[in-house]
Amino acid sequence: MKHFLLAGVLMTTSVGAVAQATYSIKGRVLDKLTGEALPGATVQVVGNGVNTGGGAEENGSYSVPGLKSGTYTVRASFIGYKVLEQQVTVNNQNTTATFSLTSDNATLNEVQVVGSLGVAVERSTPVAFAAVNEVKLRETLSNRDLPMILNETPGVYATQGGGGTGDSRINIRGFDQRNVAVLVNGVPVNDMETGQVFWSNWDLGDVTKSLQVQRGLSASKISVPSVGGTINVLTRGFDDKKAALARIETGSNNYQKYSLMLSSGMRKGDWAFTFYGSRRTSDGWVDHAFDDAWTYFGNISKKLGNHRLSLTGLGSPQSHGQRIFAQQVGLFSTEKAQEIGAAPLANGNRGFQFNPYWGKLNRYTTDASGNKVYQGEETLNERSNYYHKPQINLNDYWQVNSKLFISAVAYASFGNGGGVSGLTSANSGTILQNSTTLQTDFQRIYENNYDLSKNPTRRSSQFLVNSVNSHRWYGGVVGADYSLGDKITLSAGVDGRLYKGLHYREVRDLLGGDHTYLNTSITNAGDRNIDPTTKLYKGDKIGFNYDGKTQWLGGYAQLEYKTPVLSAVVSGTVSEIRYKRIDYFRPKQVTVDGQSYDVAFNQTQTINGQTYTAADGHFLETPWADFTGYSLKAGANYNVTERNNLFMNVGYNSKVPFFNQVYNAQGVLYRNVKPEGITSVELGYGISYPSLKATLNAYYILWANKSSNSVTNNGSDIVYNTVRNVNARHMGVEMSVAQEISRSLQLNAAIAIGDWRWTGKGLLNQVTEAGVQVNPVDQPVYLDGVHVGDAAQNQFQLGLRYEPIRGFYVRPSLLVFSKYYAAFNPESILEENSRTDAYRLPTSKNVDMHFGYDLRPMYHEKVRVGFRASVLNVLNQYYFTDVSNRNSSNVVDPNLLQAFFNKGRTFTIGMSVGL
Repeated sequence: MKHFLLAGVLMTTSVGAVAQATYSIKGRVLDKLTGEALPGATVQVVGNGVNTGGGAEENGSYSVPGLKSGTYTVRASFIGYKVLEQQVTVNNQNTTATFSLTSDNATLNEVQVVGSLGVAVERSTPVAFAAVNEVKLRETLSNRDLPMILNETPGVYATQGGGGTGDSRINIRGFDQRNVAVLVNGVPVNDMETGQVFWSNWDLGDVTKSLQVQRGLSASKISVPSVGGTINVLTRGFDDKKAALARIETGSNNYQKYSLMLSSGMRKGDWAFTFYGSRRTSDGWVDHAFDDAWTYFGNISKKLGNHRLSLTGLGSPQSHGQRIFAQQVGLFSTEKAQEIGAAPLANGNRGFQFNPYWGKLNRYTTDASGNKVYQGEETLNERSNYYHKPQINLNDYWQVNSKLFISAVAYASFGNGGGVSGLTSANSGTILQNSTTLQTDFQRIYENNYDLSKNPTRRSSQFLVNSVNSHRWYGGVVGADYSLGDKITLSAGVDGRLYKGLHYREVRDLLGGDHTYLNTSITNAGDRNIDPTTKLYKGDKIGFNYDGKTQWLGGYAQLEYKTPVLSAVVSGTVSEIRYKRIDYFRPKQVTVDGQSYDVAFNQTQTINGQTYTAADGHFLETPWADFTGYSLKAGANYNVTERNNLFMNVGYNSKVPFFNQVYNAQGVLYRNVKPEGITSVELGYGISYPSLKATLNAYYILWANKSSNSVTNNGSDIVYNTVRNVNARHMGVEMSVAQEISRSLQLNAAIAIGDWRWTGKGLLNQVTEAGVQVNPVDQPVYLDGVHVGDAAQNQFQLGLRYEPIRGFYVRPSLLVFSKYYAAFNPESILEENSRTDAYRLPTSKNVDMHFGYDLRPMYHEKVRVGFRASVLNVLNQYYFTDVSNRNSSNVVDPNLLQAFFNKGRTFTIGMSVGL
């Protein structure tokens, strides 16, 4: 049998065996829920005078040889799964039969559980999606953040940002992760105020059972802020198999990781437990971007009549060093600067690992004679992150009767932590740098703060602060599926969330000084409700202090028609979202006759003959800002034959802006804030054979009234920029191919070609960190025709998995990104005649290599030992991954481009022992 693939880019063939006296039945045994292989599954072949069989290999493949022409019953079975049979006719050639087994669960339909979690189903759900199963995760993730494995998915661009662990970002179809919905077991995890996803909050790679990326309109049944797509992470917790797995890993830059996972399988009384813990440390590939993390995960599930209850808790207390801001290209490499036409930098060419945000410090005190008594040299990071976000979910899946299925989840998240940075008493984030090393000069800062001859009051003029971004988040989702007949299902549900973000800056390290305070000449630079000369010590709040509250209530309804040939769905969501900001540093307010008046420290207001002071006031609390969002979408999948299908979807999403696009840095509501409107159309075609799967799809997305935020530095102060009411058009085609050329050789490939551009003009507002307006309010910016930057628009990927001998595999992967336009600041295009396109970066190429060897099961086939190794960036090539322009200047000047590059060659090796 021969399959011809598309476009001349990839062509593979699979040819059946030539005529012979006996033949084989071969195929794979998979988990229907996740698509992952079921190694060890039993395949039995009966009929035509034969009763024989075989077992599934590590990748789920099996082969039963020695069969004459005739009809056979092929039966696949695996502990904890329902037995599945197929009638197979062998007619003078080898024959393929692939099985997708469902869990042996008499009380619940696993497909309904999957549907309630928003997971798409092949040849049924009319969306473009790709899934990464557990086997591929184990074999290729290495020591990377979870998003990095998704670069093999068409339309996805993931990078490791500045290079700190957990600082990765992901972009789908040109939309950054603020506009990509991320769900863990059906629970949304995007930050409620910014939409960001902080991958350092979890280390889920070892407990993820399936990772699915839905591009464009998603199958999710909750109202999520998804424009580019949805990422569904399904963790362990419904395992029917008893297991224990211990892993140890080591690698480049002193990387070490130890983990242990225990799964009970279904126990007496229908209980199941899964527990996981890990410890991870590393020096970091980027200079002093250290990593120090613990991870815990636990799940308890219970069948209770027609209910399936699941309680999950997870978290990852961690801290890691960062390289927070991109730098001019010549600082890292003169060669790369010349490659894009930029001039070399004096004192540059410091290597791609260079990180300016750390330094050495030897603290000291003075004795009675004035002699310095040193305490020993230490390394300090000017920029680092520390956070712990425990999350608890309680899921209930209830099969009420044959027609009604109800799923519910209640969850809570308690985030505590933030980022470390430098600060001056003038409220600037730029602190002293050593002119020779170009790193933070902690020693001089310490001496300036400590030396009484230079600083008689011991007031720290430069110091370290924590920018705290903690939260308290409670939510719940309840949904129901009701069968209106054999073909039609009605689904409806409610999604509610309460969120409170705690945002403030606190003194972390005075670096030799006794105290500090902000200069009083800067308006709103500090707490206006205390004496501006109040001395601040370690732990005291400084700079800003406010809470952000979000209330979210959403609902959805969906009608689905489903037959073996045609699946069609129509759905809609509506969300009411409210924002409020409470500011503890802006002057207190007194309200008289509906009018509010400032009463800051040592200030009075006389109104109608009555004098008011701060003691009579209340903290500034904005009214609730109310927004209504909604979405409408429809789609259909038509199975043209048992091997070919077509799908299409259309939709409109009226998206509510994020919290930080509603209020400026002073807590003032922006004028003319509008919901953003996203229109999407997509067409797709799929091919599905046991040994070949291929998809081809095209999309068109128009985003109206888009808002974006950026941070720049004008040389003396940090400037916060918000652009509103601009349009963007994204269109492109995507293709993915998975080909099993033989039992030992598989191929996968992905191609994406996009064209993403801004259309029309937008409105710009800029304020300094002190709250001073930089440009006129709602300054027009001219973006029409400029390419959307910050991600590669074209992508080419090719990977192989070759298993030359039983148990040993090698997986090379080639990844090419092109048509990558630099991110830029719209404030650089303030005149229509100055409009110019963003800078286009050179094409990037990367090769990774993964190896593994699984020994044959030992000790009565109960113990499995495996070895894994990965070499990332095998060729040690460097290329642009993230480009920003924090200077408000011409977007095409390569001398002003500020960039991050990929990591150099790294390796990891590991060993696992499982029962």
